[in-house]
Amino acid sequence: MKPQLAENLRDLRIHKGNTQEELAQHLNISVQSVSKWERGIGMPDILLLPHIASFYDTTVDYILGCDSVKKQEELAKFEEQAQILIHQGKRKERLELCREIYKKYPNEDTVIHNLMYDLYAVEHKNSKDEIIKLSKKLLEKGDAKYHYGAIQLLAFIHNDIGEHEKALEYAKMVPQNKDLLMSILKGDELEKHCKNYLWNICNEIMSYTGRLISGSPNYTNEEKHDIIKDVYTIYHIIFRNGDFGVFEDRLAVMCCRMAEYSLMMDRKEQALCELEEMYQHCEKMKGFSKIDHTSPMVRGVHYEDRWSAKGSEMPLHEAYLSRLNCNEIYKTISDDPQFLNIKRKLEALSK
Repeated sequence: MKPQLAENLRDLRIHKGNTQEELAQHLNISVQSVSKWERGIGMPDILLLPHIASFYDTTVDYILGCDSVKKQEELAKFEEQAQILIHQGKRKERLELCREIYKKYPNEDTVIHNLMYDLYAVEHKNSKDEIIKLSKKLLEKGDAKYHYGAIQLLAFIHNDIGEHEKALEYAKMVPQNKDLLMSILKGDELEKHCKNYLWNICNEIMSYTGRLISGSPNYTNEEKHDIIKDVYTIYHIIFRNGDFGVFEDRLAVMCCRMAEYSLMMDRKEQALCELEEMYQHCEKMKGFSKIDHTSPMVRGVHYEDRWSAKGSEMPLHEAYLSRLNCNEIYKTISDDPQFLNIKRKLEALSK
């Protein structure tokens, strides 16, 4: 309690712009007593607290730090609930939660950060001005760890509204592939950092290759298939022990896309093999909750499924079953026994 009280008394005095002598005179005590309180050496008599609160136009709870404790508890509960909702794919409910907490704590970095991302995910077409305002607010006053998120959304929003040059201006504020920690850290900290960095490369590489080949006239279907296959191989190199964890999801995506490109090239047998691999990844993903990786390049990295954001409330295997049923590309193998068996196995995962 003492450190919090000392900090609050200092902040209140500085904010009001008065001196320790002025508070001492108001309370009819020595300036040495006020000095000790602000240094955390002693505490005011309980009978003086209402007079101090009145002098600073605040509450006794605030002086004692009770308001701060309550706020931190509420923010911790908010972040826990927000994480659960995003893991369940309930973006609209999460946005409502963010709006409610923002009304109470409009200057808290974590609240602003969550709200702006949920606005972009749920209703960015109708909330552009609000997202820009929140992002700028976070960039100007927020903790540095939130600056990347603010810059990212400012780049995205300006790009969405056709202000390409402004979007580029924000995008260029983020250094590309610059990692100073690799040159600074040593020993166990360096090892942990490098392993986490490699893990995160796996988290990003599919996005880059997806953008590279999506709708590009410069790649043939065979080249697109082979690029995805190369990325699939990279995952198997880094996670050489098969300890893919949450990346079973990404591997299932890659297998599905490879199968579709294979069908475009009339390679039905190859496509069926790739769909079989897709099912295997879906099966493993359903049973995944957490992992401590064992492969050498990522050994010891811990990850839990509850930390991951879901694009929708639909489970992975159900999403792929729907894709197999609805995508026209699968009509050419719709009667194949192996294809029908894959669909049956996906259906069984839902039971």
